[in-house]
Amino acid sequence: MHDLPNSLSTNLKQLQAERGGRKIELTTREYRLLEFLMRSAGRVCSRMMILEKVWDFSFDPGSNLVDVYVGKLREKIDAGSDAKLLHSVRGEGYVMKEMP
Repeated sequence: MHDLPNSLSTNLKQLQAERGGRKIELTTREYRLLEFLMRSAGRVCSRMMILEKVWDFSFDPGSNLVDVYVGKLREKIDAGSDAKLLHSVRGEGYVMKEMP
């Protein structure tokens, strides 16, 4: 189980996350993405880094695959919360952190 500030936690056996008492159902790929971003919390992760770690292979750098999955994940984990956890860093990638 992994935890982040603002009560986001994960459960590998159930491929679930929980935030503020709300269960979040995730696909296997969404779970792997969330787990990677949580392990890298506070550090910017480039799209290529995410592709290599979450998809385990090189992929067309022009693909929007990472952006699509990050968008889906963001909708699920940030839904109903004023404190957003998954942020875009323009031209660099994504970072998981609580904003002050």
